[in-house]
Amino acid sequence: MSPMRPTLNADGTCADHPDMRRAVVIEINEIPPRLLRWYAERTPNSAVAELLRTSVLAETVLNEEPERGLYPSQSWATLAMGVPHDKHGVYWYGDPKPADLPLYWQAIAKTRRVGVFGTLHSSPLNDTTADLPGAVFAVPDVFGDDPNVLPTTLGPLHRFNLRMTRQNGRAVDSAAPVADYMDGLRALRGSGIRVRTLVELGMLAGRVAAGRASKERLRTAQFLLLADAFEAQLDASRPDLAVFFTNHVAASMHRYWPATFPDDWDVTPNGPEWVARHEAEIPAAMDALDGFLGRVLRWCQTHDRSLVLVSSMGQTGGGEVDQGGDRTLVVDDPRTFASALGVAESVELKASMVPHLTFDFDDEERAASEQQRLSELPVAGSRLQVDRSRTAVTITYHLDDATDLIDIDGQQVRVSEAGLRWVAVTEHKSGVHHPIGTLLVANSPQAALPSEPVDVLEVAPALLSLLGAPALDHHVDPSFSLG
Repeated sequence: MSPMRPTLNADGTCADHPDMRRAVVIEINEIPPRLLRWYAERTPNSAVAELLRTSVLAETVLNEEPERGLYPSQSWATLAMGVPHDKHGVYWYGDPKPADLPLYWQAIAKTRRVGVFGTLHSSPLNDTTADLPGAVFAVPDVFGDDPNVLPTTLGPLHRFNLRMTRQNGRAVDSAAPVADYMDGLRALRGSGIRVRTLVELGMLAGRVAAGRASKERLRTAQFLLLADAFEAQLDASRPDLAVFFTNHVAASMHRYWPATFPDDWDVTPNGPEWVARHEAEIPAAMDALDGFLGRVLRWCQTHDRSLVLVSSMGQTGGGEVDQGGDRTLVVDDPRTFASALGVAESVELKASMVPHLTFDFDDEERAASEQQRLSELPVAGSRLQVDRSRTAVTITYHLDDATDLIDIDGQQVRVSEAGLRWVAVTEHKSGVHHPIGTLLVANSPQAALPSEPVDVLEVAPALLSLLGAPALDHHVDPSFSLG
């Protein structure tokens, strides 16, 4: 089954959907307008500065805060489905997604040509041609072991990204990350990676190896590779809607917010030496994003597309900084750790962000029973946090006080035998989740955004309207136009 191809008029407009304007959506995870404005002032010749001068910008607001606090898988589900958390029920990455509440790009893919790269809740893709009849390219997010990609030439890139994400969850692994990245680069031929990017990554790897750059900056390497591949697919297939998700700036903000915004605290956390050592980290992440945005903006101008930048929430500083220890335990072998907790081998494991692990059971009754058992199970002298959404049970593990022997239900087990490993930690969370996010629209002459913050629930129906598609029954009427 080949992707649908709409009939175009001589001027490039869609004859099948005359009210449709095609678009590229860049999902800039957790980036608030404040950071864009700061970067534009710092680099007035940047693409971000150009976007702020020539585009319309609004704050978004996430009018919900579940008991566990704001979390990206929850906030993106709210934005992309257009319904609040108390209706969609998705909090952790492994929580089941309601079939009757499609994400905006899933809804559009029923009648339009769509390409997606890493957008949250795109894993598993299953059979893309059946579930997404309009898919022209698709690379799922990294919170599942879904091998499906479209086209298949992107398989090596996706597998490399999965491996790096698993290995470097809490902190970039110090066991030879540079070698891993360079080995991975050699496997990416045919993905559309630019020679300039390979040169940049080689230079970055050299700086990290020499100790002149934080190893955490290697997260930007993954972004650069995916950005190149996305641009290649964008140019080759020219879909009606293309969606790209990036988390690399959010990861840097979480770790290095005080180095960029020290005045958010009365007394700067970590001290002036730490600030001086890491003041280039968030700018470096933004520089990488800026180069990508400049190229995508030019592409949109050339091919008459609207460019939409959106985040489902933001980050801010000023709160208490978790100083933690200099190492932490992470799950290295999920199946072995599950077995150590007494979870049956037949249970499906779902990938999650450290320090979480999700199990998917056959039915809700069994899931509820295991939730109760696991919540009462003493591990390393404390109780696990255990949450359930229908058949999915997610545990949160904080085991930093454990030694090389860990106590599980009264039994002393070696860390390695429990599927765990120690990871050196040099940075702790300082940027924290905040309900104010970003909505920016460029190259879209009819776009009109209000001066007051817009509810994230309005974004999905506004995107459908931009593409000339009707809002779904559960959507609110948007108070603004994207074009």
